[in-house]
Amino acid sequence: MGFWRFLWAATAFLSLALGQVFPREGGRYLYSDGTQQELLSTPEGFRLRYWKEGRMFREDRLKGGAEGFFLLGVGLPEGYFPFTPPLLLYPSRLEVGLSWGGSAQFRGQRVALSARVEGIEGVRVKAGAFNAYRVRVAYTTEKGGTDLKEIFLVPGLGVVAYRTGEVWVELLKLPEAPAPRPWP
Repeated sequence: MGFWRFLWAATAFLSLALGQVFPREGGRYLYSDGTQQELLSTPEGFRLRYWKEGRMFREDRLKGGAEGFFLLGVGLPEGYFPFTPPLLLYPSRLEVGLSWGGSAQFRGQRVALSARVEGIEGVRVKAGAFNAYRVRVAYTTEKGGTDLKEIFLVPGLGVVAYRTGEVWVELLKLPEAPAPRPWP
């Protein structure tokens, strides 16, 4: 997997705050590229797990705070890779015109993120029609690489679609709720 594809995949599905755009804990999402994801609560924060073809291929470790949500690191088949310092992915609140950014050391190089909420836009995907925040995200590395993405975030639901160049990936159906736990 190329560095840019990996980096985008590591952040494409991450969101602002649980009440704003994170997927429901335990709910499973399925996207048109075959990726499935699930959010799990842990003592240190959250883990966002990704599957494709029945195999988990990545686990993002996240922590929320007053400023927003940070990417602590990424677990891959070859090991765990931290962001030093943790990378601010999204501020605690979204609003049109808001910009943010940050940089961190990751896998031997400095990676920078800059993002801006461009507007609120109607978007139709297989899972339904939504009013979503349209966010432009740029990633750069100290070695000169740059990548631009456009993501569509829906409060209380999460990422319903994203575009990278000519590639469009969308949510196929609303997430299934986790099975209810038996009463103790």
